[in-house]
Order: sequence, then structure tokens, then C-alpha cells
Amino acid sequence: MSTAPTLSIEVLFGQEGPLARALPGFEARPGQVQMSKLIERGFLEGAHTIVEAGTGVGKSLAYLVPALRSGKKVVVSTATIALQEQLVRKDIPLVVRALGIPARIELLKGRSHYLCRAKLDRMRAERLIASSATMEAAWEWADRTQTGDRAELRSPLPALEWEALDADADDCVGEFCDKFKDCHFFKRRDAARYADIVVVNHALFFLDLALGGTLLPPYDYAILDEAHQCEQWASAALTATLSPYSVARVMRRLHRDYHVPAALDDELDSSMRGLAQALARVPWGGSGGQAAPTLQGGSGGQAAPTLQGGSGGQAAPTLQRYPLSANEAAREALGGVQAAFYRIENWLYGNWQAALKRPPENVAEAERRRDLAMRGVLAHVATIERTELPQEDAINWVERSDASGRYEVNSAPFDVAEYLRSALFARTQSVVLTSATIATGNSFDFLRRALGVDEAQEYVAPSPFDYRAQARLFVAPPHCNPKDPQFARAVAPLIEEILDITSGRAFVLFTSYARLHEVYAAVRERVAYPVKLQGEMPRAHLLDWFRSTNNAVLFATSTFWEGIDVVGSALSCVIVDRLPFPSPSDPIVAARLAAIEAAGRQSFDEYMIPSAIVRLKQGFGRLIRSKTDKGVIVLLDGRAASMRYGATIVASLPPAKRANTTDELRKFFLT
Repeated sequence: MSTAPTLSIEVLFGQEGPLARALPGFEARPGQVQMSKLIERGFLEGAHTIVEAGTGVGKSLAYLVPALRSGKKVVVSTATIALQEQLVRKDIPLVVRALGIPARIELLKGRSHYLCRAKLDRMRAERLIASSATMEAAWEWADRTQTGDRAELRSPLPALEWEALDADADDCVGEFCDKFKDCHFFKRRDAARYADIVVVNHALFFLDLALGGTLLPPYDYAILDEAHQCEQWASAALTATLSPYSVARVMRRLHRDYHVPAALDDELDSSMRGLAQALARVPWGGSGGQAAPTLQGGSGGQAAPTLQGGSGGQAAPTLQRYPLSANEAAREALGGVQAAFYRIENWLYGNWQAALKRPPENVAEAERRRDLAMRGVLAHVATIERTELPQEDAINWVERSDASGRYEVNSAPFDVAEYLRSALFARTQSVVLTSATIATGNSFDFLRRALGVDEAQEYVAPSPFDYRAQARLFVAPPHCNPKDPQFARAVAPLIEEILDITSGRAFVLFTSYARLHEVYAAVRERVAYPVKLQGEMPRAHLLDWFRSTNNAVLFATSTFWEGIDVVGSALSCVIVDRLPFPSPSDPIVAARLAAIEAAGRQSFDEYMIPSAIVRLKQGFGRLIRSKTDKGVIVLLDGRAASMRYGATIVASLPPAKRANTTDELRKFFLT
């Protein structure tokens, strides 16, 4: 029988303890021990806990030990697939083995990640052969998979093909389905119900909160790792969206089950074309003459969207935002879409039995299919109604791209703090918020305000790394100002010199695509090392290239600040183009800044500076990942040296020694 539940945290993490015996090379870290003790006390006393634990502290083991010792049901939520896989495949099995505590662990994903056996059977019944090579491979995989998880597919299906097979809730009749007992998703959900620890991602965790707890089994404690992204994922879960894709998805579902009159399709198509034309009339300048911010998505649908200010010229952005209020014509166009959905709603209500394509097993099944179809229709009606709410109740904005023709109308709550205060922190015995970058200085005020945390234990775990010995911080001279049209010309020689000093081995990161391409064009022929530009190959392939190529240099956007693990000297320099303030012209940011100012507080100090600190600290997390790593962070934004707020931001970064000249950097890399 294991003695781990009776041993103290100090003994468990000690040099002669069970963790040291289970993990070769294990080192006791004071910050890890204190973090684990604090979390366990929070579990025992019903208190929430906030901990910043930078790279090297070992935060996953610090929270897994008290989670497994608690004997309670614990949900662990992360932002990235990489951390989920690390937890399930490595960290949790290690702690279970070391502590000798039997535990059931389950990784649960959203419904759309799983294969629907009923959809597959219907598709095969309707056609003798698969519609494509990728679909044929999916059929073969479906016959042998034990989990139904699409991550097993060697060649991912295109989105529309997978939609025809996924276990999405709006297509599921539950217990009325003849495949219900063999359903991949319900098997996983049942397994999660009996698991001790359930690992999920932030998208599923916050969607479960938004839906009132219908997706996850009840839990006692919640651990939210990578908590600096929680506000973004919570906002996303509470955001209502209307787009050509969402409307087409609703209609595809409707057509799968019903004979829909062509007139209804025609009216909806016409109204959607009218909306697209109305949204296209607003120039990129948006309202107030400001440039609309560009929006860069993360990888694999995992990272929350990152707002990027469009500065230094205009390259084709991925996506741009502007307030819906800037487009009066869109109001009338949305009314036309709403009227079309009303007619579909009325038709469905009157024809939900007669128009069915396949006879149901019973009336209850037919009612379930009607309710599923109606849910999508009513959701879009509700989205349009939300866009009519006053500004103090909702933030309404448009996202669209001239290049792709994509557009969305979105409506989000003004903030998520009040909702999370009541839905999460008031109802859960203990919530742990942890990340390498959630404190500004030694304060968690920024995070607490954003998430609605009133009372919590707090701790900033000391880093095991000697940043003064291992790292240098270099700030460009004051004349290097990102707002200057000549910024690219001013920093290009500096980038070349620093890459020469570090022998490449660098990420050169930018907060806008425009600036990325401008600087890359200026220096690519002058860098003596292998160079790649983001977009030349898929993200995963770029990282493989960087890791396997000596002295590589990658020019990329700030999406590479997170979720990247390059071990050793292959990454010895991270160059950042500017202080990463959120774009004040972004509708969500603008609304939050206005609210702070209306309350009589300083929005720049309370929102912009903490946001930049949290973002910039990610760069250090990419650079120093072990006690033998050595490197430099270069900030090309001279305002960090010349402006008051620059000093505040720099003072909140890990304590790397400041290098004032490139000669000092050269000496650092020679020693």
C-alpha cells in the first residue's frame, strides 16, 4: 500500500523522495515545493489559488501531486495540445507511478473531434465508393479505430468532409440513435464521469461553463494551466457569431433531415449576399479614421486569437476588425437575414414531420430532430438580436478579409469577469490558475480583474534559472520607434549585426504581417545564415526545419511566442519588433479601455501596460528552458528605453542583465 498520501509535500519532492526515485535527474526546486503546498492547502480549505511559475519551476508536477492526493474529481484544462499530450502521456503517469496511487485518467475532447458511427453508416448507404481519397482513408480508419478521435487520421480530412462524419451535438439524437451504445463520444464522456482526473482544453472547459455544465462531468476542483489565455477563451465561448460558414452549416444540417423548399434557401441566400455587400462598403479605416487591427489566428485551432496592430504600411492581412456600429447599412441587411430565419423557423414548426427525408423510429425521435434543427436557426436569430443591445451590454464587431472574402458578425459580452465570478469561482470548491506569465511585477491584479477573482492565495514561484548569468536584454536606441515610417530601415542593420553576433539561431518576431514582410525584404539577402519566412511552409514544418538546421533564423509573427519548445542552443536569440500593446482600435480592446476610463481610472496603466508585460514575458519562456541555456532578448522598440512606461515593462521582465551595446552582447556569446 502506498504511503504517499501520508507523506509531506517536502518529502515527496525531496532528493530521496518518490518523485526523485521515479524521475532520473530530478532536482528539488523550492518554488515547486511551495507551489504544491499552497495548492494542497487551497484544496483542503476550499480556497482559490493563483501561481505564476515560469519555465523550469515544474508547475505540472506541482499541481498534479495535490490533485492525485486529494481523492476528489479534478479537471485540468490547458490551452495547447502540446501541454495536454505532455500531461496525459508523461507527467500524470509519472506522478501516478511515483505516488503509487491508483487513478483513472481521461483526456476528453469536444464532440466534433469524434467520429459519428451513424453518420458514417448513412454515408456508406448513400454511395458505393468514397467521394475522395481522404474520405476513403477515413472509411478504412473508421473500421479499425477504438477511440474515433480524428487526431488518429494520418491525413486530416478537409473541414466539410469531416463535418459529414463528426459527432456534433446538432446532429445527435442521443439515445434514439441505433449506434448510441457504441458511440465514440458517449464512451469517452462515460469514462470521464468515472475518472479521477479529466484533462480538457480551455475551449471545451469554458464552453461547458457557458452551456451550464452539460459537457463535462461534475468536478470538485479545477486547475487552469496556461491561465493567461483564460479571458480570451472565456470570451470566445460566450461570443455569438453569424457568418456564411455558420449559416451554411445550419442549412446543410437542415437539408440532411428535411426536404426544404427552394424558396427558403433562395431568400436566405439573397439576404446573406445583401449582408456581404453591406459589410464590404466599410473601408479598412473603420471608424474614426483609425486603421483596423489585423487578427492573426493561432495554430491548429488551439491558440486564442492574437490582436495585431497594423503598422508600417499595409500588407494583405489575415483578418481585420471594425465595430458594427461603423456600418449603418449592415443593420438593415441583418434585418433581412433575421426575416429569412423567421420564415425557416415557421416552416420547420409546421412541417417537422411531413418534410422528414427518412421515417423516424418514433415521434420522440422526430421531435428530437426538429429541436436540433430549430436550435441552429434560433441561435442565429438570437445573435442578430444581441447585435441590437446597447454598447454597455455587448461588444458587436465585424471581422472580414478582402483577400478571402470571409466575414463574420460577432457579439460578445462586455466582459467575462462577472460571469466567471458566479459560474466558476462561486460554484467550484477550489480553482487553481497558473501560468508562466500571469503576474505583472509581483501583482495578479490584472488577471483578477479580468477573470472576476475576488479572493485567492497568491504566489510567484522563484525561477531556478540564473537569468543574470544566462540571459541578456538589449533595447534598441530611442530613435528606433515603431511608429516612424523609417523604422524598418533603422532596425535592419541592427538585426543583421545581432544575427551575426549570435550566429543566427534566432526567432525574429513581429506584431504585424506588414512589418514582418517589410523588414524581411530589407535583410533577407544580407543574413549569412539559413533563413525562412512564416508562410513558406506549414508551421509544424517550419519548426522541424528550425530545429534540424544549424544556425537557422526564422522571421515570423508573434504567434510563435507561445507553445514552442526548442531545446538547447538552437534558439539563442529572440528579437521582438515592438512593445506588444493590444491595438486600441480593436473593438473589444476599445470597449474595455473606455469602460476603465469611464470608471475614473487610467486605462493605459491598468490594461495596456499589463497586457504588454504578459505578452513580452512569453519571449523569455522561449529562450531560457534549462540551466545550461544561454541567450539574448532584443527589443527593437526604443520607447522601452526612453519612455516611462517602457521602464515599467522592462522592470517586470525576468532579471536578465541589461546589455547597453552590441559589443557587450558579443563578449557575452564569446564567454
